Amino acid sequence: MQHWHSADPAMSSLDAIREGYARFDPHAYLQNNYVPPRADFSSEECVVPWKLRCLAETFASGEICGRTLIDVGSGPTIYQLLSACDHFEEIVATDFLEVNREELRRWVRGEPGAFDWSPFIQHVCKIEGRG
Repeated sequence: MQHWHSADPAMSSLDAIREGYARFDPHAYLQNNYVPPRADFSSEECVVPWKLRCLAETFASGEICGRTLIDVGSGPTIYQLLSACDHFEEIVATDFLEVNREELRRWVRGEPGAFDWSPFIQHVCKIEGRG
């Protein structure tokens, strides 16, 4: 007897995506993408400082503001929200994966071993001309 999804290529790719998400490791993702060399704040040419500069410039324009900002698919990160703080009353971070939401909760609670976003916050303050 053939399973209904084995003949449907779309279902098999959905299964593969679901399996990939089930194995997602937010700690490994953060270490791979948000520490040097990608997060080298001494070089404006590195990808992370570039992203932060683009976000700061975008929000500094004043064209994007409002009551609530909803970040859909935040992952285990907050860097994308830092420059929005002065332009929205409320910011909501969302993610499909519980492991990503828990990673953010660990940071909010200040738990040991949580990812340290302070270099990102300090860099954003610097590029926005804050003390």
